[in-house]
Amino acid sequence: MADARSQGLRARDTDRVDACTLLDAARESGELTAVEHSERTAKAMSATTFGDLDAVLSDLQIPRNLVNSAVVRPNRRGPSTRWRVAAAIVVAAALLGAFAGCVSRTAAPKPALPDPTTGPGLASFVTAYKDHFGDTKADQVLLYPDYVLIERRQNPAAPRDAHIRYDGTFHSYDDVARSPGTDIFDMSALDIRKVAPLLAGAPQSVGVPNGRISHVELARGADGNPEVSVYVADGSVSGWFKMTAKGEPMAVYPPS
Repeated sequence: MADARSQGLRARDTDRVDACTLLDAARESGELTAVEHSERTAKAMSATTFGDLDAVLSDLQIPRNLVNSAVVRPNRRGPSTRWRVAAAIVVAAALLGAFAGCVSRTAAPKPALPDPTTGPGLASFVTAYKDHFGDTKADQVLLYPDYVLIERRQNPAAPRDAHIRYDGTFHSYDDVARSPGTDIFDMSALDIRKVAPLLAGAPQSVGVPNGRISHVELARGADGNPEVSVYVADGSVSGWFKMTAKGEPMAVYPPS
């Protein structure tokens, strides 16, 4: 049981992502229904403290890849060690941190790619994209459960876009002619905390309650910000809806 001090600590975005990954695993294993998963995901994405996260996770079994995370082990919580590290160690880290980081990343197993059609997976992808390219701009992004396809403008004056696949690593494998009317949008405009609950509840929203998201499209909207189109399928039955970057529904197209 977590003590009151650890429950009162502020949660980070990475802690919310870990919590939602645990909720996704619980849905897959049958511990949570689709409705329960949607409700708990919304609470996890808006959590302020570890106590908020504990409230939605305490009755779930823990996946192996999260047994040592702070959302599971209260003893790993606490004021960041950066406030308690001696000055001499800080200097040493500045000199040796890059080397040590490379070693640790090489030795550690590659984590599974969070499902990019979920709120946590989308947040993880946007972060990785910015780390890799230095910005969050694109012409088109298609998010599938296991990978992402991106069209990115490397030369603004050229009529072609780089075609990139992301599956935990970015691979640029060809270029494609830019579609007429396609223009750059910035994924930093996405309010993922508001978008995430709509992704989690997408099957119910489009009237395909037993379906799953097949893919999500990000494209430039009339206001210059990305619009999010979410496609859900259950066998031959499918529907989709569109929302703004702020998670405001624009249109719903249930099965006809």
